Amino acid sequence: MKKRLFSGLLIAAMVSVLFAGCGSKPDSTQGGGTEGGGSEPVEISFYTTETGKDDYFQDLIRDFESKNEGITVEYIAAGDDQLQAWMALYSSNEGPTVSLMDPINIYENQERMLDLTGQAMLDNVKEESLSTLTFDGKVYGVPMSAAGIGILYNKAVCDAAVGGDFDPSTIKTRSDLQALFEKIEATGAAGTCITGVNWSIGSHYLCQTYGAAIGSVEERVAYVNSIIAGEKKEIDNDVFNGYMETFDLLARYNINKADPLVGDVNVDAAALAAGECGTWLMGDWAWTYLAALVDENAEFGLLPIPHSDDESDIVNQSISTSYAKGYCIDTSQNTEAQQAAGLKFIEYMSSDSYAQEQTAIVCGQALPFKNFAFGDKLSPLGQSTAEYMAAGLATDFYGTPNLYPSDIWYECGAYMCEYLSGACDRETLASKIDGYWGNQEAR
Repeated sequence: MKKRLFSGLLIAAMVSVLFAGCGSKPDSTQGGGTEGGGSEPVEISFYTTETGKDDYFQDLIRDFESKNEGITVEYIAAGDDQLQAWMALYSSNEGPTVSLMDPINIYENQERMLDLTGQAMLDNVKEESLSTLTFDGKVYGVPMSAAGIGILYNKAVCDAAVGGDFDPSTIKTRSDLQALFEKIEATGAAGTCITGVNWSIGSHYLCQTYGAAIGSVEERVAYVNSIIAGEKKEIDNDVFNGYMETFDLLARYNINKADPLVGDVNVDAAALAAGECGTWLMGDWAWTYLAALVDENAEFGLLPIPHSDDESDIVNQSISTSYAKGYCIDTSQNTEAQQAAGLKFIEYMSSDSYAQEQTAIVCGQALPFKNFAFGDKLSPLGQSTAEYMAAGLATDFYGTPNLYPSDIWYECGAYMCEYLSGACDRETLASKIDGYWGNQEAR
């Protein structure tokens, strides 16, 4: 079985074929050990929706095969139509053994996935990173990495603003954040930057209003269901209003406030790198845009988004952490031997020192594994996320993958953009978001 790149464009016409019910499903309680493959050679396939990382994955596959004699891995890279390509593989009875997918995709197809609960390899995975991939108490995936979402800061700008060594732990409330912005602006730089695009403010910002500040995962789901049922309204919720007060604060000090919907991440990255603004509402993945722009010794980090002036609220001091991709194993179209080999592959990706080092280098993000020891390979922003995680100051952005509908960033992002531009007030925004939820099914 030769490794190949698989383009979703070639099979888009197959999407109409029914997804479910293809192939026979072996007993998923068998072949679940981590010894995988046995003495007989076994061929498995690996499909990923992580684009632009083909060389990285193929390098790791070669290393895995060299360490696991008898297991051959076919690499299937995603094209433009990632989910459709995955579905088409199933429709042609070629469901990948191991897939790297968004949690919602795993959730919606859990009936065909191997229950990983109790697998020894999970002992190395930080427990808090598994909630996004746990459904009805069963674990169906292993996260690839952890992405921190918050407010990026340029330490040199912040040092100048405070007249010394800026300590990010001093920002515990909305008032603390405002005081920092005022000090930054006194130096001639803008206090912050908002990239006015729907995916940033409609997903990464708005969805925090349904996050840890609401409470446990169960409380978060209950609140969303109360909005769906029309029992509660967003405008009456203190958490929603708190985050919107902070959003208004960010908007007042936004370097883009004259044209808030310009929405160019490269321009905004350049502004932060050059010190034209001191902070940027974004996530640690933004190092992709910053790396080529900053001096070697420049320091950058991540601040939480405070939703209130309660300095005892731990959420105000924690970053929201997204485990956006997870490894899962198919049971519906793969044999027990293939499933066992797939377990070994996931164990390698999550535990092997070389695999971890390469992931840290390529992704630049923190890894949610207990034996991860390559902090120096992370980007400065990834290192910042790792430090929050180590201190217990990280909350799960998703909580459960079905909490946020897949189009919330698009639909509610449009409403958030209207609000940012001044085209509507908060009550109108809240009403539109209520209407959006009213068209959803209970979570």
